[in-house]
Amino acid sequence: MAAVAAVRVLSVVGTLLKFVPFIADNFAPADKPASTILFTVGLDVAGGLQNAGGDLPDVRLFNEGGEFIGIKVDPGSVGDGSTGTIKVEHNDKNGQQAAYALFSANDDAVCVASISITWPNGDQYGWLGDWGQVCGGSWYFSNVFVKGTDYKPNCLWIDGNGDQPQTGFQIHFPEFVTRSEDPNPTAAGDINYYCNAGPPFKLYTDREPRGITYWVLNSRRGLPRRGTTQAATATSHGPARRDLTTTNTPTNLTTATTAPPPGSRFDNLLVLSAEASHSASQLCGSASSAGPDFAHAGEKLFCRMSDKSLWPFCDVASGVVDECFNVDAQELVVGGKVRRGGYGRVVNWGGETAGGEGQTCLASVETSPGE
Repeated sequence: MAAVAAVRVLSVVGTLLKFVPFIADNFAPADKPASTILFTVGLDVAGGLQNAGGDLPDVRLFNEGGEFIGIKVDPGSVGDGSTGTIKVEHNDKNGQQAAYALFSANDDAVCVASISITWPNGDQYGWLGDWGQVCGGSWYFSNVFVKGTDYKPNCLWIDGNGDQPQTGFQIHFPEFVTRSEDPNPTAAGDINYYCNAGPPFKLYTDREPRGITYWVLNSRRGLPRRGTTQAATATSHGPARRDLTTTNTPTNLTTATTAPPPGSRFDNLLVLSAEASHSASQLCGSASSAGPDFAHAGEKLFCRMSDKSLWPFCDVASGVVDECFNVDAQELVVGGKVRRGGYGRVVNWGGETAGGEGQTCLASVETSPGE
């Protein structure tokens, strides 16, 4: 029997679109009459990117016509760098295709690296967290591979209690998977379509988002799939959590006033990376990036995330001993004084060590946090 071809999922790098193959291991088996979602969050080495894992989001599913077909609330938690499974039973046990999915965050933030969905009929679709960054959402490097590839997508932060601005997002899955007649996706204009048209992908900041924007059926007849003409859209809503039966009603979301100050959850963590696809300058240069301080061995640069300031590595041989980041001691030195250090947890993302040849830079240091 011939091997089943991998599903090719649309992603974006810089201003270019690309397809990333999703092999069978990226999907759950079909489970009639439910749709099954695999939800992968950010990862590092053993121990995980602290706070990348958290509560799995509520999921509301809609068919191609925008009709609500199923909901799953409080599906559980997912560990740092892990994949959680969410099974959404369809209303009236129907096997309709869940073309649209709305993900509404719960209390603990998650940084979403990838999502796959298997419909009741076995059809499979996927989505990658790179879209969060390019469409203006809070993001960080995930350091998690798409299974069967060497590709590591960035991840999108969502949270229901105020830690992150995004409380949810919607996906129109068929627009993120290639078809045989599709051209190679390379145009930057296509990125604008995916981020701003509405139905393909949309970020939400309101509390417990429960409605989607969808394409009105037949309104796009004769239009290219990524055309320049705006087709008609409409909105559709699923039930609120409070409207569910007592048996299915989850604990109320924590109010936003209980959330820690933005960024404080990362104050004690430093990430060291030698990954070629990562960049301290990119992270610091992005207004929407969020996460722990970051040092990159290849660039020899340190990004202090609290103020998005970029610093070179200290290098005694080159005479750079001030206004620099001492990667071996994990300290930022400014004016001859340590201005940032004392990380309680330091994570090394593989490859050549960030501190130089033969140095692991994984030990904690006793240094005052400074500024």
